[in-house]
Amino acid sequence: MRSARWSLITLLAVSVSCGDDVFDPPLDDDDPITGPTAQLRVVHTLVGVATLDVMVGSQVVLPSLAFGAPSAFVDVPAGTQPVGFRPAGTTATPHTSSIAFTENDSVTVFTIDSSSIINPWVLTDTGAVVPSDKSKLRVAHFAATTPLVDIWRTQPDWQQFITIMFPFRYREASPYLQSDPGVWRVLVSTEMRQGGIPVLADTLLLSDPIDITEGESRTVIVLDREGGGLQAHVIRP
Repeated sequence: MRSARWSLITLLAVSVSCGDDVFDPPLDDDDPITGPTAQLRVVHTLVGVATLDVMVGSQVVLPSLAFGAPSAFVDVPAGTQPVGFRPAGTTATPHTSSIAFTENDSVTVFTIDSSSIINPWVLTDTGAVVPSDKSKLRVAHFAATTPLVDIWRTQPDWQQFITIMFPFRYREASPYLQSDPGVWRVLVSTEMRQGGIPVLADTLLLSDPIDITEGESRTVIVLDREGGGLQAHVIRP
């Protein structure tokens, strides 16, 4: 079974490695992967940005990635690899960042915009081990046009909305929350405080019921919606 890496970290975009960090040889477009592999999944979070080609080395591994829904997992070579994004269908040389892919690992990357350069953020799976009789859920906030929000949840053993964490800043992911197996829901509201404590205000998004069986976990990604508003996607590790 593949393991999964989570916990939010920022990666500085680099084109040359330093110290002991050495890139594996870049992929050629027509070269099959013959050695150990990991898996890569990408979420394009930048509303208004055209579709992207996701590149590992010189190979396009996810062509024409559209804004919003997470991609499928694709195999990539294990080892430290240069990952970059470019407008779909072009031959532009992307700005790259180095990402370590451990053999049999699965890695989820979010696109972020820093000074007009699109860079990756990696979500790793720290704290995702779930007891056999429990379930876990967490939320990642990547809605750039609605950065100031409060995010709430109900869980199988508590049916009133309670906050996940506060403040809940843009580009943050919550810790995993643990409860019994069953149905969770996530609600996003405008940020409001009374005496420094979050108060449930205007509802911006209410998720569908999220049924998590025993021994499993889910992550809810909150994104902008093209044309305005918010959307949520539920992903497995």
